[in-house]
Amino acid sequence: MTLEEKAKWFDKALKFALDGKIHLIMKSNMNGAAKWAIIDSEKNLVLNSNMEWEPEPPLAKDRNEGFLIRARFDFDTAIALYDQMKMFAQ
Repeated sequence: MTLEEKAKWFDKALKFALDGKIHLIMKSNMNGAAKWAIIDSEKNLVLNSNMEWEPEPPLAKDRNEGFLIRARFDFDTAIALYDQMKMFAQ
């Protein structure tokens, strides 16, 4: 396996535990632009830009553009959103 092929596998496996069953997961990486989601893996919910939890559609074809805009972020935005959510949850 080449280094490039290994890097692609590593990119696909990026998942960070944030708090209990809440994870920051890379959902896509197109042309070097990764998109991240904050997922409650126990309840299958995703944190959206309104700081609300909503169901994660099980199939990619069911994730319309509005959902992707609300629930997919660049890394820095995802971290900032999670920090805000934690601050308001206290």
